[in-house]
Amino acid sequence: MNPRLLIVDADRELRSWLRHHVEILWPDGTTLELEPSELEKAYARHSTPRNLDLVLFGVSCGDTPQVPTSGLEPLRRLLHFEDVPPVVVIAEGGNEMTAVHAMRLGAADYLPRRLLNAQRLATALRLALRKRERALAHGRMPRRALEALQLALPQYSIVRRLGESARAAVYLAHSAVLGRYVALKITRPTAGAGTEESREFAREYAAISAIRHPSVVEIYDYGYHAGREFIAMEYFPCGDLKTRLLQPITIAESLEYAQRICAGLAVIHAAGLIHRDLKPPNVMLRQDGSIVLIDFGLARGVDTEVPGTAAGVLRGSPYYMSPEQGQGLPPDARSDLYSLGVILFEMLSGSKPYSGSTAVEVIEQHIRGQRPPLPPECRSLEPLLDELMARELSERFPNALAAQQALQAAAGALSESAAPLEAAVGSP
Repeated sequence: MNPRLLIVDADRELRSWLRHHVEILWPDGTTLELEPSELEKAYARHSTPRNLDLVLFGVSCGDTPQVPTSGLEPLRRLLHFEDVPPVVVIAEGGNEMTAVHAMRLGAADYLPRRLLNAQRLATALRLALRKRERALAHGRMPRRALEALQLALPQYSIVRRLGESARAAVYLAHSAVLGRYVALKITRPTAGAGTEESREFAREYAAISAIRHPSVVEIYDYGYHAGREFIAMEYFPCGDLKTRLLQPITIAESLEYAQRICAGLAVIHAAGLIHRDLKPPNVMLRQDGSIVLIDFGLARGVDTEVPGTAAGVLRGSPYYMSPEQGQGLPPDARSDLYSLGVILFEMLSGSKPYSGSTAVEVIEQHIRGQRPPLPPECRSLEPLLDELMARELSERFPNALAAQQALQAAAGALSESAAPLEAAVGSP
């Protein structure tokens, strides 16, 4: 999940510190900021920011022991609104009684600012988000949000939210027309015709609908209704590769997944497209173990001249971004192969090859950093990773088919080397 958080505090330095650590936890999440005075204006309009997963709320309670609840009135007013997500309080001053009162008002957690550090913040936010996810997983969507969606798209029965980004949310829904469950991707209410969000949706629909293949997600419906653009597509109850990687995975399984992703890339590249945002959450799994590529919002034609930035903002995940994308240079099909290499490294090693405290630091590692070695048990695959993740486009595999053949050869060699060992172990 890529959470959408709101930080409310009068101290700009604290807001910056909180935002920094939130973005380390969830690089693909969305973080909003509000001054308390701006929130007061929202109160006056009888509205608060919507579609949030968490709120970090700063309060100033003073040090007067006789009035332990001093400063909590803004919190009470916030929690009075319907559909407010979990609120983690960051308190200046106050005492144990202040914390008790804040929790009774409905705060998910209470963190004294004097004791605040990165670890405590991360623990509090993860626990609060887990509580939110459990509620959504059981279909307990906020009533107001559910009613709004049902009104906007009456042909779909919304069940629960599957995930969201800054531009859209994805819901599990039942289609009355199709008689089946679908993944329903819906833009924010503010996304109108001609906006970047609208163009991205149109690109995604055009890219996917032009391809009919088991390795590419199937589109059932696309439209614009009541101020929201939507795409109804195939739903995958088995989840994505990111979830699969939470469990142990063998070298053979890693190579098999990589081959299947390559086969999917070969299909979209043959159709003249570059995915440009290949990462584990965009690789869905079917019950038979086959993979399906999704999320073509950033896809572009191979021959389309597209800058890597829009208003100076890079698009895509920095952890899986090719060096040319990170530098704003035109990508080609081999850029997707680089992202595949990062995914393969993660499957084989259990961690991403590059990390950093900011997205810029991670991108810089892709451009100039030294890739860490693979674990000893899969060192024979180093040449394969070198060619997938070569910094220069010309040094990578020429196409997805060539990469798939190399992966198949590596899997075959691995199987042959393991056979004598298995025979020896099984002999008397």
